[in-house]
Amino acid sequence: MRERRFDTRKLIKSSVRLYHPVRGRVDGVIKDISDGGAAIKLNSFTDMVVDSLETPLLLRPINLDVLFPVSCLRQTKSKLVVKFLEK
Repeated sequence: MRERRFDTRKLIKSSVRLYHPVRGRVDGVIKDISDGGAAIKLNSFTDMVVDSLETPLLLRPINLDVLFPVSCLRQTKSKLVVKFLEK
């Protein structure tokens, strides 16, 4: 099968927290990451798929005090795939 990603992904395990102004805070773990995005396993199922025209989600690694704006590409069961909006 041909890889769809433009950037090489790296397997990691890092706790993160997602923030949304309406849906609130959701915790999860990044399972793989690339320069363009990340796959996050959510600790609880939440419908995080939002319209790209809305306010973006903010992703914060638990061990950093930095917020990364991300947009949600897709969600399957408890896995959320996001794209980084700034590089």
